[in-house]
Amino acid sequence: MKITFRTFADFREIIGVREKEISLPEGETVGGLLKGLCKVHSGLQGKLFDAAGELKPYVLILKNGRNVTSLQHLDTVIADRDMIAFFPPVAGG
Repeated sequence: MKITFRTFADFREIIGVREKEISLPEGETVGGLLKGLCKVHSGLQGKLFDAAGELKPYVLILKNGRNVTSLQHLDTVIADRDMIAFFPPVAGG
């Protein structure tokens, strides 16, 4: 299946693209996608996950515009043509 992922700010700098279409096996989860990307892009692991391997609480992952924490978190299954977006923490004032 093919999906698109979008990255913003620090994540875009690490991965090197704003948007990319990739192929994933059927039944892949958001957690599986993130872990696979961490293997390919050094520096991403520490930005996404804490020392215990949990997604950092201030990292926002959206599946088709919905926060995965309101779905099945990292166990959220990705379907063909889904859009996954990664947002690092943003502060302003």
